[in-house]
Amino acid sequence: MADVTVETLVEETEFGLVTVAGVRGSAMKSPLTWAFISEQGDPSPYLSGGELILTTGSGLGQDRATMRHYVEQLAKAGAAALGFGISTFYSEVPPELINAAESAGLPLLAVPAGTRFAAISQFVTDHVSDDCQEGLQYAVAAQRDLTRASVSPYAARTIVERLAKVTRSWALLLDQDGRLRAAGPGARLHLARIQIDLPRLGEQSGATSLTMNVAGESVVLFSLNVGERVRGYLAVGRSAPFNRAEQDVLASAVSLLRADLQSASSVLDAQRRQRKAVFEAIAAGEARLATDIAEVLGVDCPEGNLRVALLGVPAGYEHELLEHAERDRGLRTVSALVVEWDRGRVVVVMPPAEGDIRTLESLLRRIPHARGAVSDPTPAQEFPEAWQQVRSVFSSAPGAAGKLAFAGDVATSGLIRHLTSAEARGWADMLLAPLAEKNRASKIDLRHTLRTFLAHNGQSDASAAVLGIHRHTLRYRMGKVAEVLGCDIEDPTTRAELWIALQLTDQP
Repeated sequence: MADVTVETLVEETEFGLVTVAGVRGSAMKSPLTWAFISEQGDPSPYLSGGELILTTGSGLGQDRATMRHYVEQLAKAGAAALGFGISTFYSEVPPELINAAESAGLPLLAVPAGTRFAAISQFVTDHVSDDCQEGLQYAVAAQRDLTRASVSPYAARTIVERLAKVTRSWALLLDQDGRLRAAGPGARLHLARIQIDLPRLGEQSGATSLTMNVAGESVVLFSLNVGERVRGYLAVGRSAPFNRAEQDVLASAVSLLRADLQSASSVLDAQRRQRKAVFEAIAAGEARLATDIAEVLGVDCPEGNLRVALLGVPAGYEHELLEHAERDRGLRTVSALVVEWDRGRVVVVMPPAEGDIRTLESLLRRIPHARGAVSDPTPAQEFPEAWQQVRSVFSSAPGAAGKLAFAGDVATSGLIRHLTSAEARGWADMLLAPLAEKNRASKIDLRHTLRTFLAHNGQSDASAAVLGIHRHTLRYRMGKVAEVLGCDIEDPTTRAELWIALQLTDQP
């Protein structure tokens, strides 16, 4: 299957066509979609792209500016070439027209007086019709082949291999981080080069594909999106450009690969919901129920004494934290239960083991600004209390990035453990009541903002970084807190009282 091009016409000796301008680059290999005979001064409004314009120049003016405008309009409309017929109007191609075509990069062909425009037009029409029929048959057969591949046990890999075969190209499938997932024959040789070029696609705002010329090859790079997230990349390349039918096949392969990723994403979402159901049973003190649910759903459920950790990141790193935790080899080794508790918050339930704390801290260090809190090994019947302590410590303890706060060290020390009376709790609830009322009426969690601010000793930059907001936004929010509570946040006594009140109201 081959397109009819400007070069094809020139090689047909019966026409005697001579190229006089615009032969640079790939213009001579541009596929022709039609041959359009016109003596109008500007036929560009009637073009859709890829046409060969045939004219004797009878409708052209003879001045340089008019001819330049004529050629520029044709090039702008996407014309593939201009055929200028030698006739009684012009005994040769005007130099002004040659110069204009050369400047615009539009192939200009001299058509001898004895060559009929109708013959050229018929030749192009016949070839385009044959190409369209052949291209349609090819596309249908190739898309049928790819669809069959999409239902195979290893769909993504099979699609890539079939795509490489039907397009006579090399093909690479990469994950969202640019790592190799699948490759057609001989494609691995191009991996390093494509990984270097991946950022170029990200630089194209809103673009999901990018056509490049790399080391003399035509390469098309696609992003494979599921929802708003890029879940992978497909790169396909060869020495010759892809024609329209092949481009349709590439588009079909991309759609099938996206559907495969969407299916995998749906399965993963279901698995996450199942793990959360198991954790909720453990957190409610229903260890036996949790085991039964896990057995039915096929989910790992650690038993015996357990640690529970709450890990968190600021806005923008939520997916990164969850995916790193789910893929962590150390956590998988001990059959840890990994659950997305809330956006940007991940719970890990694991049996105590040598190096378990280092595993968690290593995980935190991989994600900017990640921090966490962890309990001591706890019997199943005491798990709900341990979980409550971890949540309280995570919310109140500053916690350096990459470090864990230990619930046992914080929750059982200091003055707070002695303030357990109903009077103390009532005082705390009354002090913070205006803030609770404001929180119910606002989308901004002022209580969490206050806690973070106090936990970082009133340091604006550190508090803003943890909250994922600008320090000016933090200053505005703290002004609202002071206004709602009717107090001076800068007063040390006020800060101490607010901190104690927050700790007391966090108690179960």
